[in-house]
Amino acid sequence: MCIGTVVAPLGLILASFATELWHIYLSQGILFGIGAAFVFSTSITLPSQWFVKYRAFATGIAVSGSGVGGVALSPMSQNLIDTVGYRNALRAMGGMGFGILCIATALAFSRWKPPGDRFVIIDRSLINFHFCILLLFGLIVPFGYVAPFFLTPTYAAYINVDASRGATLVSVMSAMNAVCRIVLGFLADYIGRLNTMFIFTLIAGIFCMVIWQFATSYGSFVAYAVLYGLTGGGFVSLFPVVTADIVGVANIQRGLGMCYLATTVGNLLGTPIAGLLQKHFGWTAAIQFAGAPSVTAALVILVLRQIRSRGKIFMKI
Repeated sequence: MCIGTVVAPLGLILASFATELWHIYLSQGILFGIGAAFVFSTSITLPSQWFVKYRAFATGIAVSGSGVGGVALSPMSQNLIDTVGYRNALRAMGGMGFGILCIATALAFSRWKPPGDRFVIIDRSLINFHFCILLLFGLIVPFGYVAPFFLTPTYAAYINVDASRGATLVSVMSAMNAVCRIVLGFLADYIGRLNTMFIFTLIAGIFCMVIWQFATSYGSFVAYAVLYGLTGGGFVSLFPVVTADIVGVANIQRGLGMCYLATTVGNLLGTPIAGLLQKHFGWTAAIQFAGAPSVTAALVILVLRQIRSRGKIFMKI
């Protein structure tokens, strides 16, 4: 986290001096991305180490910050660009990020250190059939999760909604996403973590494939934005606690790191593929592609749920 506290803001600040596109790739793309991963991936394991009964709820509160940030940073960034220019906006955001991350890192405490060799990326001792199913879920689900956030302004213009209201919908989805992560974390502690992950991942995919598909007016698209925001990010808050249940809390850093490694492909390719489908085959192809991975991932987690419950349907797990 200390490394990320320095590297992530530095990536934004260096991007403010860019004069070529490849400068942006190296600074805001690679450097900021690595720094952000150092901070996020390590901090997300901490609540699970300190809570047992309310582990999912605590993690949900922790990860809701990214939803709150989506609401606050989008209009703030645009206002900075309009008033001081994009270069100074990047510098201001880098400085602000450094200050916030210093506070966060100072307040972060780990209960268990990673076992064994700290530089092992793939810990084969943690890999079993249950964990492989979870890795498959992590591989599939991000292909559809992020695309709706990126495509929302474009789709809003497609149904003749002005740009400002289209951008507002992204903030609405982010706000609902923050609420979702807290509520689903709370719910997971009472009805079961795998149960909650399956139900809401499935519902999120259905909302994409049905409600978004037929959202041809501003009102119906707002309804979709709210409903998807309330369900689409549920797996983010549940991923750490499910990982802890499978590999043990003492191994959560390495186990969750492997899970996030599995999400890399979907995070990298999901949105570009959806954009290409929209460009060449229209909105139906893009929308169905955004929803299908969530439905598929939900079926994968259903298999894990049935295995761990030994086939019992009505069971908290």
